[in-house]
Amino acid sequence: MQSRFGAPGLATRYLITQNNFNAWAESVKPRTRALTAFFLMLVAVACSAAIIVMAPRLARESALLWFGKHAEGVIKSADVIEVGKFKGGDPKYRLRLAYEFPAEDGTAHAGLTQRDDIRTPPGLKPGDAIGVYYSAATPTNSVADYNLRTDVYALLLFLPWIALFGILGPLFYLYRWRQWRRAPSTLGHTEHTSGA
Repeated sequence: MQSRFGAPGLATRYLITQNNFNAWAESVKPRTRALTAFFLMLVAVACSAAIIVMAPRLARESALLWFGKHAEGVIKSADVIEVGKFKGGDPKYRLRLAYEFPAEDGTAHAGLTQRDDIRTPPGLKPGDAIGVYYSAATPTNSVADYNLRTDVYALLLFLPWIALFGILGPLFYLYRWRQWRRAPSTLGHTEHTSGA
């Protein structure tokens, strides 16, 4: 496939071309094609669920980090709970921080921040100071500055890859499969027309 600039097109250089897909589809059994499609659809559903769960948190916390007001708060409680194990066997913890902070107008507000997948429990305790980012319009919308930047930037890097490979990948397979079904190829055309 040539681009208008004369060089190989993006799909030819980096993606599976329709001819490549047709050759694969005609060389495998129908069951293999069906299982591949089923597996990719499961991946797409799982990735969509992950985005639905994590995207609102990313949007909220990144907005507070970049556009919110900063205040020095005080920790009211710091609960650390072991929730499982990492792949290497190290314990995995969940941290729940309850805090209070003064808004710009002098009013006091309370907040709660949860952090998951923590390897080493922090030595935070009631009475310790902690930074807080909050919305000037709605001070009750706040987040404690513990692993805030790390989590925000990790999600910014992670979610696009989930969308690209976990959702667009299966949709790309479906597109190639539909094109193959419609194309009057030799073995594939004979198989899926005779079986209809």
